[in-house]
Formats: sequence, structure tokens, C-alpha cells
Amino acid sequence: MRIACLGGGPAGLYFAISMKLRDPDHHVTVIERNKANDTFGWGVVLSDDALDNLQTNDPVSAKMIRDHFAYWDDIAVIHDGVRTVSGGHGFAGIGRKQMLIILQERARELGVDLQFETEFDTADSLRQDYDLVVACDGINSRVRTEFAEHFKPEIDVRACKFVWLGTHQKFDDAFTFIFEKTPHGWIWAHVYQFDDSTATFIVECAQETWDNFGFEGMSKEEIVETCRSVFADHLGGHDLMSNAAHLRGSAVFMNFPRVLCEKWYHENVVLLGDASATAHFSIGSGSRLAFDSAIALADLVQNEATLERAFERYQEERRLEVLRLQSAAQLSGMVRRRGALPHS
Repeated sequence: MRIACLGGGPAGLYFAISMKLRDPDHHVTVIERNKANDTFGWGVVLSDDALDNLQTNDPVSAKMIRDHFAYWDDIAVIHDGVRTVSGGHGFAGIGRKQMLIILQERARELGVDLQFETEFDTADSLRQDYDLVVACDGINSRVRTEFAEHFKPEIDVRACKFVWLGTHQKFDDAFTFIFEKTPHGWIWAHVYQFDDSTATFIVECAQETWDNFGFEGMSKEEIVETCRSVFADHLGGHDLMSNAAHLRGSAVFMNFPRVLCEKWYHENVVLLGDASATAHFSIGSGSRLAFDSAIALADLVQNEATLERAFERYQEERRLEVLRLQSAAQLSGMVRRRGALPHS
């Protein structure tokens, strides 16, 4: 089978790996517009269950990933200066760039054709040349837009603003949520370690608070410094850092789009990862969804008699899991409201 994966993120790379593991004779090409070492964001999170699934599917890449993980069992919430800890959860963090390097290495080892700095014209043109086209081109998927009349996406842009930052302060004992009440309103952070010296530090606030701070008129450097000053008591003298070199000023802040498509496939084109559905970062399940969906899709494509039957089952099974996680994300927002915080 000739397979094209449009997008070289975790979903596309892992689906390519999974298909080559099931049949080395598959010709799998990954088309990615960025360079091999380009990535945005900081770390990603996987639960113990997700790690077990990776181990079952491909022990080789699972070991490579585990060797670079930071582990923790606790979730900590700091609110009104009080730290409350819940244990026994089982999470691990890894740098997104490190994960992509590992997956690229494994894909090459298995014979996947990786084409970086390559733009595809349209999915419609590619599907004439490939038996299967997997659209894993992210949250702003061009393929989803190209076939919008078939996929019927529902995109709900959430109200809160957030920015991905990092810090060298250690948060290696727990996935930490920090809530700070300021003269401009509530602002909070989602923080987790992903290597020996670096933690992801996502700052989030309501639109009203964002306006009150005047973030719209700030440079990127001013935004980062303002966030640092808000959370200074938790940073132990360390700075906050942005690695979004491609963005300027207040553009580093985003609103999270909740994506869910009514249909996940059209003829021989199928959606995967954030292209098909998203789960809010507050529950740390984006990468888990990508990996689990990649494994499920590979199993079904390999074992079902037709692509249509494989796609039907894939949509039925994975859409249900997405809805469960999106409901959990809504619950996460309700929990924040209990602390007089707005829903994101």
C-alpha cells in the first residue's frame, strides 16, 4: 500500500512507524513543511496507560522515549497560597523536540520516506497517487478545510487566552496548577517538568484579565517579563522563556480551539490527531490521543477488508474517546470556576 502522511508531528510519524511495523512492504511517505528540528511548544505529557500502549505497539521507540522522560505521580494545586496535593496519578513528560527526534530516527530505521521542508499542493491531488492519505497536519489542518463539506468540522474557540512558556525552575515532584489573584484579575499556570532542567509553564487567563493587563500592546519580551513577575514567588529566581521565535508581540497568546469533526474520512483521505479533534491542554491528553489514534488506525487499516470499513470503525471508536476527554476538559474548566475563575 502507498501511504502519504501529511504532517510530521507525533501523530503522522507514529502512524508511519505503526504501518511499517505491521507490513514492511508498505511504502510510507511523511510530508512535513518544517525542518526536521523545527518545533514549537515545550514539553508533552503521557500517562502510564499511554506509555503501556506505546510499549505494546513498538517496544523499541517506547524504550527510547522512556529513557528521556521525567516522571511524577502527584498533581499539586496552589490556590490562595495553599498547596494541595493528590497522589497516585502516574505521568511522564518529555520535550516535544526530543520526542520528534526519537520518532524520526525510528521511522527512518523502518524505511519511512521523510520529506521535510516540503509543501503539498492539495490532498485531492495526492489521493490520486496514494492508496491512503492521512491528514495529520495539526489543529489548523489545511486538509480539514479543503474537505470541510465532507468532514463538517465544529470549531469552538474557547474564551481564555494562553501562552506556552518554559522555565529552568524545578517542578519535578508534581504536575502543578498555580492560581494567582492580581489587581487585574485571576491568572493561572499549568506547569510540568519534561527534562532534568526544564519545565513547561503555560500561562492562562480570561479575556477581561488579559485586557486589564494590557497584553495587547506589549512586546513578546514584555509579556514574558509580566508573567514572570506574577509567578515570581514560585520561580525561585528563575526566568520564564518563550521559544516562539516565529511570533511577535501579543500573538504569542492564543485562544484554544476545540475541534470535533462529524466525519473523519472522505474516500481514501482520513483525519488523524489534532486535525480530527482536540483536547484542552489542561488535561494533558493531546499526545496520548495522537498515539492511541495512530495505533488504532494502523490496526484497522491493516486488518479490515476495505478502507471504508476501517475508517468507519476508526471514527466510531476514537470519536467516543475524544468526546470523553473533551468532557473531562469541560469538567476541568468547572473546577477552575469553583475558585472564582472563569471557564476557558
